[in-house]
Amino acid sequence: MEKFDTKKALMEHHPINEMEATAIRETLRFLNDNLDTAFKRENQAGHITGSALVVDSKGNILLNHHKKANIWIQFGGHSDGEANTRAVALREVKEETGISNLKILGDEIFYCAVYNIPAGRDINEPAHKHYDINFLIQALDTDFTVSKESTQLRWCTPQEALKLVAGDTACTQMILKSQKYFNNKKHDINQNISTQKIENSLFL
Repeated sequence: MEKFDTKKALMEHHPINEMEATAIRETLRFLNDNLDTAFKRENQAGHITGSALVVDSKGNILLNHHKKANIWIQFGGHSDGEANTRAVALREVKEETGISNLKILGDEIFYCAVYNIPAGRDINEPAHKHYDINFLIQALDTDFTVSKESTQLRWCTPQEALKLVAGDTACTQMILKSQKYFNNKKHDINQNISTQKIENSLFL
């Protein structure tokens, strides 16, 4: 896979609202302050993760009922030292769905979120943050397998998906944004914002 510059992509990404703009700023500060460890789980303050909202050709959404978190959510996971978050997202989707025939829709980041992760009960891990970089990925095959990280997977209409993820603001925003993509509004998919593109000078 071609090289992907996460920091550059974040700087060029247009947030859909102020909540995402805040997440981008926080993620860029974290990257600047943790140049050597931002993508490593060993950084106990937090780390960059790669995730994806998975769709089919019609815009239906594949959701994951995460075993550990006990919620419906998109697919994703730790970078484990890999700075190419696009590659991380593809890897995680393949591992968690068993689908290998995948296509990233668009060349840009789809959504950025910051999650507060509680201290681990089964592992010695303090409370920390996941700086989550999301992509929109199309499954060209729709048959899936359930990995050990999930209790079940489910293909849903966008309306069904919104009900399953109710309470998760970031995942809700991604589903709504994916509907715009499939409503032939690709040219203005990032226009639902009052915030301008994050300027490089804020983070130098």
